[in-house]
Amino acid sequence: MEKNFPIFFQKNCRFNKIYFMYKEVILESFKKGRNEISGKTTKSQIAEHISIYLLNEYKIQVSGRTLRNLFNDASTIAENNDISINSSFVNALCNYLGYKDYNLFIKDKHDPIPSKLISNTKNNWIIIFIGLITISFVIGFGNFNQERWMQWDGEKYVEVKFNKKKYKLDQLELLDKKVINSFHKTIPNCKTSFFDEKGIEKLWYGKNTNKEIEFFSSLGRHPETEKTLKPITRYMIKKYVCKSY
Repeated sequence: MEKNFPIFFQKNCRFNKIYFMYKEVILESFKKGRNEISGKTTKSQIAEHISIYLLNEYKIQVSGRTLRNLFNDASTIAENNDISINSSFVNALCNYLGYKDYNLFIKDKHDPIPSKLISNTKNNWIIIFIGLITISFVIGFGNFNQERWMQWDGEKYVEVKFNKKKYKLDQLELLDKKVINSFHKTIPNCKTSFFDEKGIEKLWYGKNTNKEIEFFSSLGRHPETEKTLKPITRYMIKKYVCKSY
């Protein structure tokens, strides 16, 4: 396994000890996801939050269940072992954490230079004081932030208040403003613009629970079946929308 790690990573392993990092990527991602969702959260909610983010931002399709299983493996695996994960998922999660790629994630975690910088600032009480104030502000702001939810109304997602008597848990999703603003069902016709100037799809489709084809304005999952939508094709346009296309 060691030969698969980046050169920088191999050179900086002390006492010939191999540090396994895939599991750290997963654990760090869930830590960030937990901080992005205010209030009490479950692993499933955090996993679904990350799954939606990866799909919307990087078009990486990984289910919340898969992420939850990876988190469970990363939390329980032995110290000198690592989890098995698709490399594209790893890089996407590193992007989610603010790193350009996996190598930079490793460098940041094990480069001795940051430790020296931290050590040099210990004598600077002003920086420490500002840091404490910033942390206090973030914690205080988070306490005022309440969880926000959205529900599919048959045509689009709308924001709703959590009400366990009115809604079932499987009817609610964590609020995503990007989804609310850009994702909705549409009924195309022969005048619809299906592709942009570069030939990139502007419409996606999928079957509902009645096996009927439905069309949507952006990439995502079908609100009823939760299956990933497919990009429109000329074949689908001629068959279901406009025979003369």
